[in-house]
Amino acid sequence: MMDRIDKNKDGKIEMRELAELLLDPKESFLLLFRSQQPISSIEFMKIWRDFDTDNSGYIEVNELKSFMKHLVEKNNLGDISDEKLDDYAKMILKVFDSNNDGKLELKEMAKLLPTKENFLKQFQKRYKKIMGLSCCSQGKEIPGQRKLTRAEFEKVFVHYDTDNNGTIEGDELKGFLKDLMEHEGQQKKVKRIPTDAEIASLADQMIKALDNNGDGVLSVDELHMIICKR
Repeated sequence: MMDRIDKNKDGKIEMRELAELLLDPKESFLLLFRSQQPISSIEFMKIWRDFDTDNSGYIEVNELKSFMKHLVEKNNLGDISDEKLDDYAKMILKVFDSNNDGKLELKEMAKLLPTKENFLKQFQKRYKKIMGLSCCSQGKEIPGQRKLTRAEFEKVFVHYDTDNNGTIEGDELKGFLKDLMEHEGQQKKVKRIPTDAEIASLADQMIKALDNNGDGVLSVDELHMIICKR
């Protein structure tokens, strides 16, 4: 029995392996998403960009099937037929497509994939009384709070500069803005996930406003000037 259940032969029965034995295949497939390690906002935005192949701002059925096939291959779950993928895609849409438009928005995809706690929220826990980032960027003061020091700002920058090249661009910038917009929403007691269009629009605005040397990316100094402007 152990040989039949323990598919990866590690001598242990994982939740996924037990689910495959006890649950309906469609139900166990849902656990594939929840069994993933939590990912950062940057990794989330990369996945979103990779599978929103037509840049529509939505993950549609065929794109969702490609994403699920990728997960199956990544987790060594064997071959899966196109017919099964189609069934699973419909099931995922039924569960996560909250507005029933037949596709997943970014906020719906965020419910599907486990993500790490918002980094800016974690940062604020460690550095209490720091300035809310978007308020800081507008040069507004909040009574009893202070602006980020250069050292504090660089801790934030390094987190999002995942390739350590001294700039923030592409998925790094969008991951930062996703965290920022979610964090600001929580601060204002309006908890929601921004749309892909909102993130893309703000990214374009920031590049246009802050990219002084016209290289299409934001350096640590360019972002610091606006976030910690005095």
